[in-house]
Amino acid sequence: MKKLSYREKFDVMDREARMTLVLAVIVTAAFWLAVLLLRNRSELLLGMPLWFTVSCIGGYLLSVAGVIFVVKRWFVDFDLGDDEEKEGRE
Repeated sequence: MKKLSYREKFDVMDREARMTLVLAVIVTAAFWLAVLLLRNRSELLLGMPLWFTVSCIGGYLLSVAGVIFVVKRWFVDFDLGDDEEKEGRE
C-alpha cells in the first residue's frame, strides 16, 4: 500500500476517474458500433440476432477485460485515511 500525501491522493483519484470514463466511452462506442454494423444481418448466435449477441455479450466481455486492464494498469492501492491531519494533532 502506497503512502501518499493528501494532494497526491486526489491526483490519483482524478486519474482513476478519467480512465474509468475513457473505458465507459470505449465500451459504449463498441456497443453501438456492433448494433449499427450488424443490424441488417439475419444470422442468429445463441438463438438471438447477431447484433444483440455481439453488442450485449461482447460488450459485457469487453467491460470485464477493460476493468481488469484499468485496475491493474492505472489504479493505485493507498489508504484513504487522513494521516496528515492525525499526525498534526498528535
